[in-house]
Order: sequence, then C-alpha cells, then structure tokens
Amino acid sequence: MEFQSHHPVQTSDRLIAIDLIRGVALLGILIMNIQAFSMAFSAYSNPTAYGDLTGVNYYVYYVSHVFANQKFMTIFSLLFGCSIVLMADHIVKKGGNASKMHYKRMFILAVVGIAHAYLLWFGDILFPYAIAGSFAYLGRNLKARTLIILGLVFIGLSSLLMWLAGISLPHWEQAEVEAMQSLWMPTAEYIQQDLSNNRASWLGQMDSRHMMASKMQTNIIFYIPRILGLMFVGMALYKMNFFGQRFSNKSLLIAGGISFIISTIAIIVELEQNFALNWKFELMFLGIQYNYWGSILMAFSYMCFLLVFSRLNILPLLQSAITNVGRMALTNYLSHTIICCIIFYGWGFGLYGSLERIEQFAVVLAIWLFQLVFSTYWLKHYRFGPFEWVMRSLTYNSLQPLKK
Repeated sequence: MEFQSHHPVQTSDRLIAIDLIRGVALLGILIMNIQAFSMAFSAYSNPTAYGDLTGVNYYVYYVSHVFANQKFMTIFSLLFGCSIVLMADHIVKKGGNASKMHYKRMFILAVVGIAHAYLLWFGDILFPYAIAGSFAYLGRNLKARTLIILGLVFIGLSSLLMWLAGISLPHWEQAEVEAMQSLWMPTAEYIQQDLSNNRASWLGQMDSRHMMASKMQTNIIFYIPRILGLMFVGMALYKMNFFGQRFSNKSLLIAGGISFIISTIAIIVELEQNFALNWKFELMFLGIQYNYWGSILMAFSYMCFLLVFSRLNILPLLQSAITNVGRMALTNYLSHTIICCIIFYGWGFGLYGSLERIEQFAVVLAIWLFQLVFSTYWLKHYRFGPFEWVMRSLTYNSLQPLKK
C-alpha cells in the first residue's frame, strides 16, 4: 500500500487527556517565561539580581518558583516523547514511513526554532526539542521499563554536569568566572545596557538578541540530556497507558498527593537555603539540584491530578477551552513570544524592565484569557491552529485542509 502523505493525525484520534495536560503546561510555562521577556534575564535564576523583591513581589516569585519553575517544561518534554510514539504508530498503521516523517518534522521544527531565537526571542525551546526529539525517536520501540531506566540515566547526566561545573569553579580561569558572575549578579552598568538594548528597535536589539541566543545554544549540553531523558519517560508512560484508563482515580490521587508533598518540601528547603546564602554565585550550579529533581516529581503530581480532572464532568467549558489550547500548542507558544515582544520590547510598547513581578503576573492572566478564548473560537472554524497548519502542510508536502 502506498502511503498518501496528506493524511495527518485527525482530531478523533487524539487522546483528550493529553491535549488538556498539554494545554495546562503551555499556559503554565508563561509564569516563568514572562520574567525573561520583561526584565533582566539574570532575575530568572537569581531573583535578587533585578527588580523589587519585597512584599507581594516576593510572594509572587516564591510561589512561581516552587510551583512553576521547570514543572510545566517538564510536562511539555514528557508529552513530546509521548507524541513521538503516538504519531509514529499512526503513520505505520497508514502504511507510511514513520522515520522519514519524524525526521522531516524535527528538521522543520529546528528551523522554526532557530528563526524564533534569532529573530524574536532568545529563550526558544523548539530547537533543543528538535535535537532531543531526533535522538529520542531511536528508542520508540523499546519496552517501557527500558525507556524509564534510559530516561533516568539521561536526566541524571544533566544533574551531574551541573554539579561538576559547580564544584570545579575554584579551578576556572578568572576571566571565565567574572563572565559568569556578570550574568548571575549583573552590575548597574550591565543592567542599564540590557535595558537600553531591549527598549531599542528590532534592528537595534539584534546584536543583544543574537548574543543571548548563541549563549543559550552554547549551553545546550547542560539541558539536552534532561529533555531527552524526559522524552524517554514520556514514551514509557504512553506505552504503559498512563494517559488512558490503566490507573484508577484513587491511585492517581494518592500517587499525585505523595509526589506533590515530597517535591514541595524539597523545593522549599532549597529555596530557603538559597536565600540564607544570599544567592551567592556558586548557587548558579549547586543551588538548583532539589528543584531539578523536585520539578519532575511535581510535574508527575500535576499530570495525575489533571488526568482525574479530565475524567470528571467538572467545569466542562473550562476543560474544553484548555484542551483547545493544548491542540494549538505550537501556535500558542509562539504567540507568547509575539505578544510579549510587542508589550515589552522597544519595537512595541517598550515596557521592558518597568513592570514589577505582580504586574507581570497580571499580564500572564490576560494572555491566558486571550488564548483560552482565541483557541476555542479558532477551532470552532478550523481544523488546526495556524502554525500547526503550516507545520503539517510542510511535513506532508501539500496544503492541508484548514477550514472545517
């Protein structure tokens, strides 16, 4: 049977629970990303580097770090691995070449990621996902147990690399230490230059944007193993039918509750230690280990709770809206960048460095509301999100039917 390249996965084939969880993850990542869009990037990792950290701003940071930092990106990575197996199985059933289609998708995603990073915002995740996804695909036929072991090995590798970087600091060249310190705790002059760069025109911002994008990709070695490991675990969860009916609501609530309590305690202990140490430079590598592992446990707890939520007829309109956001994840992810660039950068309203953390969170809520409404409206009239449609058309070598 010859494969017809214009047959993408249809809506009826989707697992609604996965789309709902992806929707929550997509909305959730903005809680942290808004900090990188709106203020000196150092403040993302070191909250004392820039901006007011008293009163309500302190609590906004604290809560967002404990319950959002790395949690939603972890879910995103797990679901990416899940989708690799899901789409490969679908293509094979249609008689197609799953490997060819996968690597074509990863190539297109990598190109989109590079364009995203260098033309709009340096904090792109699409390029590293394309790289990790290319390697993760090699494990699609492995058993779930093997995938979990592989996943933990790669997740541990990223943790080990950061730990080794931290303990090796005394042996670094002085110039290297100073360069890293300038990112961790920037001087007033550095911050002023950063504000000037990001309040400039699109062309005026280009050198700064390209420099930051290059730094992110240079440091890819630190986080690619984690992404790859999480994709392997996501594949295993799919093969175990975790997103289906294998586990009862009671089992999911118990597992989720235990994971949530353990991870919350661990992350709070680490955060209190970091504040007690005044966020000294060594914490760049050594002060993140509890959250590194705790974020995985907390992400798992979120998925357990959301699976139960998806099974119950509670707030059906909200469930539907979040599911629509998840079905348009690529469009909504890129629209985060477009909206935030317009709000914060000089070629928009130029509010970069001007909003306190509580005001940033208000922007997050407004964007959430917009995306819930827009995604629901769009998918009433069209089969795919705008960027999903472009991605599918390029992948399948033909314009896909868009209108319902």
